[in-house]
Amino acid sequence: MRKLLPFFLLLLLIAAWAVFFDRATDHFIFEPSRQIYSLQTPFEEVSFPAKDETPLYALYHKADPGKPTLLFFHGNKYNIYSFQDFALPYTQKGYGLFIFDYRGYGKSAGRATETHMYEDAESALFYLTLKQNVHPKDIVLWGVALGASPALYVAAHYNKLPFLGVILQSPFTNITEMGFYMLAQKYDETPAATILPLFLKPILWNKDFNNTQMIENVRAPLLIGASQMDRTIPWTMSRALAVKAPAGTRKFFPSLGAHHNPEWMEEEALAFLNQLETKTPDAR
Repeated sequence: MRKLLPFFLLLLLIAAWAVFFDRATDHFIFEPSRQIYSLQTPFEEVSFPAKDETPLYALYHKADPGKPTLLFFHGNKYNIYSFQDFALPYTQKGYGLFIFDYRGYGKSAGRATETHMYEDAESALFYLTLKQNVHPKDIVLWGVALGASPALYVAAHYNKLPFLGVILQSPFTNITEMGFYMLAQKYDETPAATILPLFLKPILWNKDFNNTQMIENVRAPLLIGASQMDRTIPWTMSRALAVKAPAGTRKFFPSLGAHHNPEWMEEEALAFLNQLETKTPDAR
């Protein structure tokens, strides 16, 4: 037994090290905001349970008859209350809107992780379809930046559901390539730019956000938009991701003058939504 003690201690050390890096990398990946702003008309605040019964919060506006609902997956640094102004032009045109906070964001309890983000995306879909009685054929999934990953997760893992469409705004390819990009931006032309990337993959050993893999299983019509002025997520990643989408599903839209914000895609998104509605007038 004494001979096995060093072995068990080594295993314990490795496990502790893995847990430490798991928590540490989550801390650097996720930047949740707890800032709560006043609720605007026409939204109502609703709550629904995550997979582990953690309460999640969302803003909901019911669609006008015959109009689809946008299931919105927001990005990293904000929460649902930050996107009310962004959402108003769509609600004013009769679209339904369901914007929810992942665990750790806004009023939603719990801790943000990649797994939790995907689980919360599933819970949002289940709530919208089962509790609010919105049929998948009336749902457009819309993911922005980091939110493109849970949007793709739902679109890919539930690709037998007849989603009306998918919008991805400033999506990246995977978390490792995003890490390389961020290191290059921060430590350009310094020794750290050469040394630090060597440690990146081992540190992110259990983090994927593999949008490149998930997008291959999407069956709904896709609109992928990217801003060429974006300094947070390079537009070339969004273009590379669009190439991986199944033939016949994708439409890539590069913007020449916008930055890393969701409003710049409004005109193109509305045109895409109108196209979806025109092509499938009997979908609802």
